[in-house]
Amino acid sequence: MDFELSIKMNYDRLTDSEKEMAKFMMRRPQDVVNMSIVELGAAMLSSKSSVLRFAKKLGYRGFSELKYVIRESMKVPALEPSDLTQLLKQDLDWIMRYVEQTNFQPFLQKLKDARMVFLYATGFSQNNFTKEFSKDLMLAKRANMLISGESNLLMSSSIIRKDDLIIFTSLSGETPGIKDAVRMLKMRNIPIATFTKFGSNF
Repeated sequence: MDFELSIKMNYDRLTDSEKEMAKFMMRRPQDVVNMSIVELGAAMLSSKSSVLRFAKKLGYRGFSELKYVIRESMKVPALEPSDLTQLLKQDLDWIMRYVEQTNFQPFLQKLKDARMVFLYATGFSQNNFTKEFSKDLMLAKRANMLISGESNLLMSSSIIRKDDLIIFTSLSGETPGIKDAVRMLKMRNIPIATFTKFGSNF
């Protein structure tokens, strides 16, 4: 996976020292690819084992794979947005990289096999997206039900079965009012999928 994308997706899980490592590597990629793991650890006032743990936390098998990914990313010219259109192109580029590097098959299979798909959104924009998604599912002859409001979610959670699927759409992934319902669903092994921002969240 692209180095900057893996940093974005895992940033909240990193310790303060690992965040400093990430900043160092993003500022000095040329030095990183030319150093050994011991040299890099010393340059970052850290150890070989800390660098290795950092690489694995980002999803790489080891330091060699991390160096390879950074070397490859240096070959791709960085987009420098000068206006809103250019910034949008850069965001779409990140999304396409993520799509190309993610296996969506388990989610699609669960979506296909589910007896019923339940949909819950946590905000205005998310709700609009979810309504459109519900229409698309209907067109594909997939039975689905929109759940509106936290109290309705709590009530509905008792009727959702293990052969169903519930999809949450939440920008932050940290909406306090739904956490109890999500925990209850998890305890009952109900399949859950989420659409949230990049990074680690509830």
